[in-house]
Amino acid sequence: MSQLLVLTQISHRYGQTAALTECTLALANAERVALIGPSGCGKSTLLRIIAGLETGHQGRITYHGSDITQLPAHRRHIGLMFQEHALFPHLTVTQNIAYGIHHLPTAQQHARINELLTLIGLPHLAARYPATLSGGERQRVALARSLAPSPRLLLLDEPFASLDRSVRDHLLAEVPALLAREQVATIYVTHDANEACQIANRVIVMRAGQIVRDADPATLYQQPQSEFVAQLLGIRYSVPYTRNNDGSMHTAFGDIPMPTTNPAGRLIIPPDAGLHSDNTHTVALTGMVVSHYYRAPWVRVTVGAVAGGAQFEYDMPQAHVPDIGSQMTITVRLDRLSIVAHI
Repeated sequence: MSQLLVLTQISHRYGQTAALTECTLALANAERVALIGPSGCGKSTLLRIIAGLETGHQGRITYHGSDITQLPAHRRHIGLMFQEHALFPHLTVTQNIAYGIHHLPTAQQHARINELLTLIGLPHLAARYPATLSGGERQRVALARSLAPSPRLLLLDEPFASLDRSVRDHLLAEVPALLAREQVATIYVTHDANEACQIANRVIVMRAGQIVRDADPATLYQQPQSEFVAQLLGIRYSVPYTRNNDGSMHTAFGDIPMPTTNPAGRLIIPPDAGLHSDNTHTVALTGMVVSHYYRAPWVRVTVGAVAGGAQFEYDMPQAHVPDIGSQMTITVRLDRLSIVAHI
């Protein structure tokens, strides 16, 4: 795939504070990328720099083969959609969508508006005003307005964060297919790793103004590489280990026949490591039930070491909920375990 957007060593400061430090990335045509990281890591700043809304940065931005580093926002032809949909309250749904395409002949405007209304599933609401729509409907209209001028690139900054979980999940199930049909490249900013993996085919992790990981969702979960990334993915605990004489690992939950050259390190046991078939290689681990809570259709159990403070989380069927304080032995998949850097 050809590269649509290239950022080269983008750095930015707010006074004495470094917001971004030498961020470099490339985005291909029609590729969907998510930027994730904790609040204040620089992901929204990077998005605003791409959009042309933030100036005074260092580095180079190439879009469509042209250098747009100094180009003002209104000349970049990049679509924008933020958490606050900011629809014009005095305009109908149709008029809101038409806002960015008034330069087109009337017939083309109507064709594009009707196409987008069908695409977002709201042709019956064309004459309604924003105040009469639900939050999810308003966000769909905002998305259609962003797509109306047919941008090659769309920037989304936590657009569904203010919506109810059920509405957000519904939109997240629809939007990837919609963006694919429009063949628009997307950069999606979120602090929610599950949301990022649902909407994007590539995830970029940011920390303290730097890009620290760039991978597809499956690789990210299977090889988090650091405790920071693992925790961002919702894996709260890592287990310390030492190296046995035979090269395997010793933990407070039992020995694990995974080879390591490190004398000591950290091990990630993801909650779904207990989901396995008959032909997967497993190991038995023993610990105490510290707590549990329901995450339908599973129960997530916090397993603590019989001696010591090590813990990990484990998903199991609701029909087999163990008592808190009881000892349990479970089997986990070896291929789901990973060694991570203690950072």
